[in-house]
Amino acid sequence: MKDIDHIMIQRYLDKDLTKEERLEVERQLHQPEVREYLDSYRNITDGIQHLGEQQARSQVQQLEARAVQGESRLQVQQLETNTARKEVRQPSTTKWLLRGMAASLLLLIVAVPVYHQQDEQRFARIFNENYQAYQALGGATRGESDGDFVLPEAFEAYYEENYEQAIELFTEASTQEDRPYIWLYLGNAYLSNEQPEEATEALQRVLDYPDVNRKTELRAHWDLGLTYLKLNNEDSARRHLELLQDTKDYGSKAQKILQSIY
Repeated sequence: MKDIDHIMIQRYLDKDLTKEERLEVERQLHQPEVREYLDSYRNITDGIQHLGEQQARSQVQQLEARAVQGESRLQVQQLETNTARKEVRQPSTTKWLLRGMAASLLLLIVAVPVYHQQDEQRFARIFNENYQAYQALGGATRGESDGDFVLPEAFEAYYEENYEQAIELFTEASTQEDRPYIWLYLGNAYLSNEQPEEATEALQRVLDYPDVNRKTELRAHWDLGLTYLKLNNEDSARRHLELLQDTKDYGSKAQKILQSIY
């Protein structure tokens, strides 16, 4: 466990090590105690974030109990023999390892929600700085409705920023005409109306069309990347933004966001 402590493990999980430090950690991962340390730390930090503080504290208590058991085994071994020093040393190392990890994780129970909240605020700021409602068609589609066809009315409501009405009308229009751009505008109407969950469903429908044009497809990926950030889903956001890195219209913006959330 030389030079490998709870801070190093956390930085390894956060991908915050230098190349030399990362190689040193990975070189020692063949040791069972280091691997166990890493796996336990990952499981408990995930538990703090996703399962809640109570379950995380329960796992910390289990670590402390194992440390006590290790200490008891050490006392028995010391009574049985004074020569098996190699066997005696391992429980002692495990005891301090487990107790040190337990103490560190108790601090994380307090710290992780703070970091998580900071991420939510940062992702919301990135969304606000980069999202603008899609305006590709301008006013070209405005006009009177043709009978029961509601798409012109939907665009009229959209450009007047009456997003609730636009959502209703684009939803109806999607049943009248099978076009991916209708779902793209519906997704943007949801986003502009502070309904990101509904937006993801509409925007994903855009990508379900095998013949969607390239411009509409790229915009759907851009909107989904930003929407998932707004929902604090970094992995999904990264997946969509990475598809845009080499594109003319979105490449530089996508790269900048990816660098800021790495």
